[in-house]
Amino acid sequence: MVKAAHFMNHFISCDWGTSRFRLRLIELNQKRIVREHTTNQGIQSLAAAHSVIDARRAMMGNVLESGLAALGVADQPAIPVVISGMASSTLGWQSLPYALLPAPIDGSTLRYLDFLHLGRKVRLISGLQTASDVMRGEETELIGLFSPPARRALAENSIVVLPGTHSKHVRLRAGKIINFTTYLTGELYALLSQNSTLATPDAAVFDPAAFIAGARASQNHGLSAALFQTRAQTVLGQLAAKHSRAFLSGVLIGAEVAALAETPSEQIVLAASDPIVDHYTLALSELLPAAIVIKIHPTELAAATVQGHAQILSYP
Repeated sequence: MVKAAHFMNHFISCDWGTSRFRLRLIELNQKRIVREHTTNQGIQSLAAAHSVIDARRAMMGNVLESGLAALGVADQPAIPVVISGMASSTLGWQSLPYALLPAPIDGSTLRYLDFLHLGRKVRLISGLQTASDVMRGEETELIGLFSPPARRALAENSIVVLPGTHSKHVRLRAGKIINFTTYLTGELYALLSQNSTLATPDAAVFDPAAFIAGARASQNHGLSAALFQTRAQTVLGQLAAKHSRAFLSGVLIGAEVAALAETPSEQIVLAASDPIVDHYTLALSELLPAAIVIKIHPTELAAATVQGHAQILSYP
């Protein structure tokens, strides 16, 4: 058995999203990922299987324990767990109210709940809300992204673009999150490319020219009409079927990126993983060529949630 002293200055970072459960053992001093365990046991599937909160909480506890065992720390209850994402939603472990804006980028006003699970301290983090929008999980990522001193100047006046299933455009002023907007870009792409008349059996090949054509179509035709161009141009032989998904992606990302034109004086911080970072870069270059775009490296983005968890764990 590994002695408990071996795990001093460690914690467990848990990102429990809609479709994915990710657990990481972290060495706190260096914020180093020691081990990682990921499954598809996201909140959506667990909530669908267990609509009663007590049964769902028991199942989530089992998933957490299985993950801790996979990391080799199930017998080390002194190691705390920090959980962000959908676990604090009405579909999760326990619903926590959203924190309000403006919210300091250091996370000091986030709401969280501390409790014991089988003798282990768990800190469950809430999300953020505007008057008409919500987020859970991205706030922790943002805290981590802007925790290095070199990043703090960017938090004075910028818009952070966080692509994903539900993309976020987050407005920062004077070191605070003052507003954000959610775009259904990723979810729409998945639905339309797989379960609509725009789907094609051909293997997808990303074509930059087709993507840019889709981005332009989103500006010239409006979103709904531009989406149908994916099918119309394929049927008419103007777009290769294997490139139709690139065109569709261009339409959806183009419509999202166009909204950034409303604030042309602000820096755009693009925080995206591979290969989607290249797609957003293409759309920004085509539709907003004069914009100042600062790209966060994908490896830095991958560690952002861990950095955010470490910051939140430090609060009493």
